[in-house]
Amino acid sequence: MSTLHALTVPKWGMSMEEGEITEWRVAVGDKIAVGDELVDIETSKIVNAAESPVAGTLVRIVGQVGQTLKVGMLMGVVATADTDEAAIDAFIAGFVPDAAGSARAQGSSTQAPGTPAAAVAPARVEQPAPAAATPAVPTAAASALSEGPDDSTVNASPVARRIAKAHNINLHNVTPTGRNGRVSKRDVEQAGGFRIQASPAASAGTAPAGQPQRSTADDSHIPSTPVARRLARGLNINLNDVTPTGRRGRVSKEDVERAAVTATGVAYYREEKLSGMRKTIAARLSESKQTIPHYRVSVDIEIDSLLQQRAYMNGTLGHKISVNDFVIKACASALERVPEVNVQYTQDCIRQFDQVDISMAVAVKGGLITPVIRNVGVMTLPQIAEESRDLAARAQSGSLSVDEYKGGTFSISNLGMFGVDQFDAIINLPQAAILAVAAGVKKPVVRGDSIVAATVMRVSLSADHRAIDGAVAARFLQALKGFLENPASMLL
Repeated sequence: MSTLHALTVPKWGMSMEEGEITEWRVAVGDKIAVGDELVDIETSKIVNAAESPVAGTLVRIVGQVGQTLKVGMLMGVVATADTDEAAIDAFIAGFVPDAAGSARAQGSSTQAPGTPAAAVAPARVEQPAPAAATPAVPTAAASALSEGPDDSTVNASPVARRIAKAHNINLHNVTPTGRNGRVSKRDVEQAGGFRIQASPAASAGTAPAGQPQRSTADDSHIPSTPVARRLARGLNINLNDVTPTGRRGRVSKEDVERAAVTATGVAYYREEKLSGMRKTIAARLSESKQTIPHYRVSVDIEIDSLLQQRAYMNGTLGHKISVNDFVIKACASALERVPEVNVQYTQDCIRQFDQVDISMAVAVKGGLITPVIRNVGVMTLPQIAEESRDLAARAQSGSLSVDEYKGGTFSISNLGMFGVDQFDAIINLPQAAILAVAAGVKKPVVRGDSIVAATVMRVSLSADHRAIDGAVAARFLQALKGFLENPASMLL
């Protein structure tokens, strides 16, 4: 007798409520073992791979790629032996989601519950069948994509490998964007210029609103660039209707874009679905801007001494310390001198923190994340540099754990590397202050009766007026300026 197990959305961290399925790494019919990575799930900040808590065969995929599910909801079903479709349907219909995200919800080892619940609608996803006749990519492009050495050792998901095989695509010719350099289903689709629809309803072939339907005339014989052909397919533009202006009479990408404008009356554009990270950024920053009475205080800081100290530490002593590392250290020192800024406002009180935990804004694909450097006050500059590099690298790769980007007491956002002269930052809830750091630029400054050149960096403090008064913010910037203009003072 076969036992059915539920694969559900796990709960990673106390604040996680939902996750978006970005890629299934296994297909229906695949044998899986305990600990196998089954599906990539994007939360508000990171993408993690959900592992199987049981061994068996994946017999049903319920959660589709692109679908957002609450914690504890059903993603798939695993069976320990052969089972029939009716039993699987009954298991899904009777499944009770566990919103707490308990261990049972992550992988139930029980048979189907006997009491039906408010059912998670079973949206079965079958894996794409191999192309029946002609490849989905143009002949010339398909030939180029098929060439290459044996690709059996290329790191690719099972779904991506099956699609590549079906369309005669050598995985060496596909640029990987998945976690740990893995080729994903989306990578193969992008390389081949096609898209495997996730469900029969999605594969009906209707064009997006406002875009023309493709004519039925065969356009495979029309000379065109591979990029133009892929773009035309995505826009439902038939190449017979496009005026070629490219070399040797070929249809170019620009030709297709002009044809799209002619057909729809609007310029070509793409719509990209909001990621979980972008939704969270939008919600949290809107809440911060609407609920916190922001005010800003700015000051110019001369950093020539800092740059000399940095050059000595990196050159003579062999360290790898950035200007931002000096800023982090100086902020910790200033917060220890003016602890009234190292606070959070609540409805009932103001929380005063004894330890300085600095959130460092890091730009990542699709948004930003703020990994936290803990207890900065007791760290040396080389230790801060090492920690900041490690956190930034893992933020870029999406491998931060939840406790590594939660719980900071003060934030720093540095856009100096982009040459920004000045900007204001929005406070990172539930904190009460954030420092915006601009570029250091050469400017004339007055010293005594002389005008001399100096490297000046402008910083702006955004503060929560409910918790931090203007005079307190000014004292903090005064202390910060002193530490950065005399960097040796913060090393004592």
